[in-house]
Amino acid sequence: MSYAESKDCLETYIDAKKELMRYFNCTDDFYVKAIGRCKWMIKDDDDFSFLRYWTDDEKRHDAVIVKKNGSPMIFKAGKYTMVVAIDCVKIAFIFENENYK
Repeated sequence: MSYAESKDCLETYIDAKKELMRYFNCTDDFYVKAIGRCKWMIKDDDDFSFLRYWTDDEKRHDAVIVKKNGSPMIFKAGKYTMVVAIDCVKIAFIFENENYK
């Protein structure tokens, strides 16, 4: 019997994510994207902090770092740093024109 057959894959994922969050000592209210070996940097610009990282094809990606209680959500543990950021999310906001100031 394979590991996948012996344990539910969703349960395995949830358990692994909980363990990862304990490792970084933070809550688990976001999706985890492990990109390990990419080059990356943090750029501060006035009230915002940005995560900038490059994929294997040298394409640059920018993401806005999420803040909690006014502090960027950046967690360091061992040889890793976890940055909680918003990447590639597009939202269309629709307002009534008469409420424009």
